[in-house]
Amino acid sequence: MNGKVVIVTGGAGGIGAEVCKAFASQGVMVAVADMDEARAESVAAEVTKAGAEALGVEMDVADENSVKSAVNRTVERFGRVDFLVHCAGNNVKSPLLDMTLEQWRSSLDTHLTGAFLACREAGRQMVKQGHGGRVVLMSSVAAMSPVPDRGAYSPAKAGLSNMARLLSLEWAQYNINVNAVCPGVAKTVMTEMVYKRDPDLQRQRLKRMPMGREVLPEEIADLVVFLCGDGASYINGASIPIDGGFLHTGFFPEPK
Repeated sequence: MNGKVVIVTGGAGGIGAEVCKAFASQGVMVAVADMDEARAESVAAEVTKAGAEALGVEMDVADENSVKSAVNRTVERFGRVDFLVHCAGNNVKSPLLDMTLEQWRSSLDTHLTGAFLACREAGRQMVKQGHGGRVVLMSSVAAMSPVPDRGAYSPAKAGLSNMARLLSLEWAQYNINVNAVCPGVAKTVMTEMVYKRDPDLQRQRLKRMPMGREVLPEEIADLVVFLCGDGASYINGASIPIDGGFLHTGFFPEPK
């Protein structure tokens, strides 16, 4: 992986930042792409301080021109794109009956349209280079087990898993592998803020987690890096849960 280049959308977020650092530890040059340019530059500075090359770049994944500009800036700086990891996302709380069209569009635009635009622009660059590449889309166990009161989140994440399957067929001819990673509940700053507001939610969730804890962002990042490495060369079109067995707990006995 040494000397290759990755673009990480949502790279300043909890999971995205760990993905950036994990790639950097393998000698990969990192474009930290995020709506919040200042935070993107801050993560890039951390990566650079650790000894890897990094670029903080503003990217609104729902804006076509912004995505094109960010990919172009990456190529201008590093000369190529080998990997794309789409971590950008949001989590709008609203049951479907109460959801506004604006809320629905916000979720679909960030997760799904953002993935389309980022994949298209980075994919075109990879095809142009002719050396193949890897794409990882950050889906969720919510793609398979919908989250109540998040009326657009689960459909958007399911769309990402389907997009990975679609692109795995279309892009195999270019030696570009496309997969989705499906984390369970991750232990991020945002999750901890939610738990502070609703401590019962964490207790309820932990009862359904066979391993008794949330997944760490570092563990998700390790899986992403693996999927971009030589050891995953024949993994294509997969949606891989990293949830500690959460999806299989339909008959899991509740702890006493």
